Amino acid sequence: MRETLYIRLRSADPAEPVEYCIARADAIASFVVGHALLETLSTRIGPRRVIVLVPSADVRLATVQVPARQAAKVLQAAPFVLEEQLAEDVDTLHFALGARQADQRWPLAIVSQSRLQAWLALLDETGIHADAMIPDVLALQVPDATHCTALIDGDQVLVRSAQGAGFVCQFDDLPFCLELADPEKHKTLGIVVPRGAAVDLSRLGWPVEPRHGFNSALEALLQQLRIADTIDLLQGRYSPKRNRLRWFAPWRMAATLAGAAIGLSLLLHGIDAVRLQRAVTAQDAANVTRYQQIFPGETRIVDLSSQLDQQLKALQTTGGGQFMSLLDVLTQALAAVPGLQVKTLQFRDGVLFAGLTATNLELLDRLKNWFAEARGAQFSVDSANAGADGVQIRVRLSPA
Repeated sequence: MRETLYIRLRSADPAEPVEYCIARADAIASFVVGHALLETLSTRIGPRRVIVLVPSADVRLATVQVPARQAAKVLQAAPFVLEEQLAEDVDTLHFALGARQADQRWPLAIVSQSRLQAWLALLDETGIHADAMIPDVLALQVPDATHCTALIDGDQVLVRSAQGAGFVCQFDDLPFCLELADPEKHKTLGIVVPRGAAVDLSRLGWPVEPRHGFNSALEALLQQLRIADTIDLLQGRYSPKRNRLRWFAPWRMAATLAGAAIGLSLLLHGIDAVRLQRAVTAQDAANVTRYQQIFPGETRIVDLSSQLDQQLKALQTTGGGQFMSLLDVLTQALAAVPGLQVKTLQFRDGVLFAGLTATNLELLDRLKNWFAEARGAQFSVDSANAGADGVQIRVRLSPA
């Protein structure tokens, strides 16, 4: 079996050395890590497989459940299902799918197309073509029912909280982020600490199991990496197999190209028709899923349009006042905590859900403190994800 060249990207700067490791196919615990420029590594690829780890701070992890079993249909429906949870336009994002879990949910990795293209361009400029590109937090060991796993990497911490979930934060923010992920402290934090690092884990106020004995973060990641438990970002239009096909075109005879162009045109029209049909099917499935999320009591869908009209009329007569009351409380909260911006709003079952963005986690802490006093509504945080584009927050308000 082929050896593997592992590369860990930290930025899109070609002048910045990267961590790398060349490992045998049967390597389990022995990973010798070095540092080099990408252009130097391009001469050492040969027949080796190339796996690139990218910063998880630029990737959002999520799970989705849709009424489809085929991965392609799940990928088509996922942007519609998650649209209200995402601050960015879904058309600017790339969605990559992991293996379906036992609870029938699908893990997803979401990254901006511009960021993914920047990583690929950096590699391409130095003659490196990745066979797989994986968010580095997914290289950590998959947590079990009683543990989650973490890695101290300089001044930041990588935490994998579930099969398809994790986050990256500053060490000082770790207690707050852990509380959001596990408010009841059910799980012990198995945290990997670099050799010689002076870290006071007692400051976390959390049950921990420290693990020592590695010199670099990449070494610790490779010791835990199991490809089957990760998500490869190079899917769809970014698939290495798909990109290699373009190299065959220049070898076709000129006479063959003229005839092939006609057949190709017909084929593309057929593909567009099939793709359009699949998109319609995926949209229908997404509409039904969204409707059932908003109105959980509606399990039997006969005529989606008429059923939706009925529910909206019922909402206008029974929930309008409740909605305005909760919206008024949210407006007061945003005025009291400058720096928070509303991206999405959703009202269902008497509960107002809001998608917010912030520049830092401190604003979320101030928002929680504001709601600590009686404000006429109960407040809770569903999720908070810190990344390069700020903090994405989802909160809910319900009647007091």
